[in-house]
Formats: sequence, C-alpha cells, structure tokens
Amino acid sequence: MENDLIVKDGTKIAIIGGGPAGTSFAIKLLKESQKKGIRPKVIIFEGKDFNIHYNQCVGVLSPPIEEIFINSLEIPFPTELVKREISGYIIHPSGGPSLKISRGLGTYATRRILFDRFMLKEAKNLGAEIINSRVTAVEFFNEKEVRIYSEGKFLRVDAVVGGFGLDEATASVFEKASSNTFKYKRPEKALETIITKIHVPKEIIEGNLKSMIHAFLLKNIKKIEFGAITPKGDHIIINIAGKNVSSSDMDLFLNQPETKEILGEIEFKELDYFKGIYPIKPAKGVIGNRFVAIGDATGWIRPYKGKGINVAIETGTKAAEVVLNYGFSKKALMKYLDYFKPLKKDYIYGKIFRTLVIFSLRTGFIKEILKISKEDEKINESIYMAVSGEGKYKEVLEKIFSFNSFFKISKGFLNFYLKKFNRNK
Repeated sequence: MENDLIVKDGTKIAIIGGGPAGTSFAIKLLKESQKKGIRPKVIIFEGKDFNIHYNQCVGVLSPPIEEIFINSLEIPFPTELVKREISGYIIHPSGGPSLKISRGLGTYATRRILFDRFMLKEAKNLGAEIINSRVTAVEFFNEKEVRIYSEGKFLRVDAVVGGFGLDEATASVFEKASSNTFKYKRPEKALETIITKIHVPKEIIEGNLKSMIHAFLLKNIKKIEFGAITPKGDHIIINIAGKNVSSSDMDLFLNQPETKEILGEIEFKELDYFKGIYPIKPAKGVIGNRFVAIGDATGWIRPYKGKGINVAIETGTKAAEVVLNYGFSKKALMKYLDYFKPLKKDYIYGKIFRTLVIFSLRTGFIKEILKISKEDEKINESIYMAVSGEGKYKEVLEKIFSFNSFFKISKGFLNFYLKKFNRNK
C-alpha cells in the first residue's frame, strides 16, 4: 500500500456534506482512529446552518436504528429526538378500502433539523472542523492531493468524501473534477418530492392519525407515485413523490377525498412547500484514488426511500472503516464496494417491484391486491416489508411470487379484468 494513501497522523480528510452520511463518516473515523492512536484532521463542509435550514426529509428512523447507533456509531440512541413512535402503516388506495399493516414498534419520527444538528455536534465534539460554506470546485491535483475551493475557504487535503446527496451544483463539481479519472456520475434517475409541515389540532393527530404513517396510492393524480402523512409531536409532515411533481400536485393531493378523510376540513392557509429529490438508480464512479461517495450520492437508496437515513449511516461508517484500515486508494476502496454488493444487487428487484406498483396503481388493480393481502399473510408481509424498508426487495418478490400467493393474485387479476370488460360492454 502506498504510504501517502493511508490514514496517519496529520492526514487531512474533507467531507462534503454534513448530513447523516457525512457526520457518520466523521464520527466513525475519529472514534476508531483514537483507538489506534492516530490523529487525522477531519473537515466537514456544510452549506446549511442547521439552526436555520434543514434537509428536505420526513425524518423517519427505521429499525434497527438503535442497534446501528450502538454498534456502528458507538453512541446511545438519542431518544430525546423522538417526536413519536410509529406503530405501523395504513395504505389508502383511490376509493378505499384501506389496509392496516403493523409489526410492532421500533420506527421513530424525529424532527430532521434536530437530528442533523445532533449528529453534527457529535462530530464536532470528537474534533471535526465544521466549515459552513458551499464547495464550488475541486481539483484532484497530480494525484498527490485534493484541492477544494469553497465560498469561504481554500483547502489542500489528502482525501475527499462525497456526502453531498443529489445537490446539483456539488454533483456537477465532482463530475467535472473526476472526468479524466474515476468519472463520478450522479444517479441518472431520481424522483422529486414536495414536503410541507402542518400544525393541526391534537384530536386529529391522536384520533385520526394515531401513531400510524398513512401512505396513499392514488390513481387520479398521475404524476404522484405515492404520498404520505406522518404524525410528529404537535404537527404532521405531508410528502408526495413522483417525476416532475410540483406545488400544484401537492395542492391536488391535499384536496383528495382520501386525504380529507384523515385530515378533516382543515383550511390550508399559506403553507410552505419544500422541494427535494432522491435517487432511484445507482451512481457511477463512486470510488477513486482519494475519493469515496456515501449516502444518497451513491444512489444506493431503495425505490421508496425506505431506510434512507439508515443507509446514510451505514455507508458513512463502512467507508470510514475501510479508509482507516486499508487506505483511500481506489484498490483499497473496492472493499467498500464489495460490502454493499447485496444492497446494489437488490436495486434490480426494487425496480421490478416499483414497476408492478405503478402498473397496479394506474390500472386500479392495487385495490384488489390490498383486499387479497388481508387474507394472505405472505402478501401482507411483503407489503409491510416494502413500505417499511425492513426487508430486501428480493425477499418481497419471493413472497409475492410464491405459488399460493401468485395464484391468488393471478385469480384476482383475471376477475378484475373480467369485471372491467363487462362494465365496458
């Protein structure tokens, strides 16, 4: 191993992005390097001020988040950040009936701004330097160092970690900087999201929503693949996702009968909408000499973004382990890629599942599937695994395509289309 591509005293590592992926990398690297008696210098560039801004995310932490904190980060899970413990999901198709799926507790709704602030503070307490500035350019200079330009500071570092999510400007910076080397390419496909926060009367949260996340698969708004209402402490978070969704789609979603059944006749006055984006296809060139991408920048996120924060933490901590133990050459970082092969392989199964959901949604067959799932435990379990993110999509499809379950779905599909054909006669 080349001596200048390993972590030692004084090694400078810059992390671009102070979200869960970037801060997890910093926490893990600094904790493990202390055990080895090594003192690297870790710098986090974060353009947002988490006292004011926040990442556009619902802020749901999925199982086994407590084990991840203890085993990967060696930090007690911050229960003070939990606004509500989620007990399950209710899926609402157009026109009903809804399906309730629950497998116990262990999913938590948090305020994302508080979670990000907590993680950044942990990294800072361990010695990470925080620079509240956006990175504007990067140079992989003669393969000997990385030069980073930002709005507030110029740095020369030994390695750089890409925890910048799908931020367009930063992704463009790395695509340009790596064009002659490892050729990083952001995920080609992504879904857009619109998020809003609403303070509603307590009786609506406790009476209508309870501690359930309500997911909506609505046929009549074609641009929306799914929507959700998530209860927090004294407010709710509403999000929609789809290709090219806009504020008008959120307006439509809020006025759907299925949505109003949950929220009642609330007047939505001057709501603030926030736009986000998440990948549905893996990125390319996620490792190179002196570079590794983590979190959403890898594109290794499930199609419905289940366990998004979990994946951010897991990619961040695993990248830190590999960098510290093996170095930051492209050859060493292959161990990082190898570790996440199962996650990358599951992408194709997730793509198949997403295609089936979109087909069922557009044809209206989704209602029949939800009816069948009330009587078929395997289908019910597969829907829960897909919605909650608690299982691989390969396992989800195996349950759906098991002989008995597939027979019931096929029979239901035939009856569905016979009824449709007879209605159109």
